[in-house]
Amino acid sequence: MAIGTDGTNRDPANITATSGSITGEFAHTGTTVGFYGVTPVARPSAYTQTYSAASRVHANPVAASVVASAVLVTPFGLSSSAQMDNLVLAVNGLVSDMANVKKVLNQVIDDLQLQGILQ
Repeated sequence: MAIGTDGTNRDPANITATSGSITGEFAHTGTTVGFYGVTPVARPSAYTQTYSAASRVHANPVAASVVASAVLVTPFGLSSSAQMDNLVLAVNGLVSDMANVKKVLNQVIDDLQLQGILQ
């Protein structure tokens, strides 16, 4: 059996005694929230998501390390055009990795907004 802060019975098995409002430390107006014992605060303003794609798949990285050459030549200190190709592939892989992280973060924000935790 649970006892409300106003001294009334809050036992769900006793329907007649559970009616009424909850008072005391259980009072809630809906204007603030605090989880895990944190002092309740007002709801923050809405996030702005200009990158609108979302995903629940947090992918493995696709970017790879670029191997440095032992022989440095001009331009840009590269010993072959293949090294420049590898650099381009690495940058493109980083763009893909960043897009994936942004999609997962957007999905987390979307889910928390649906639950009312974020706006």
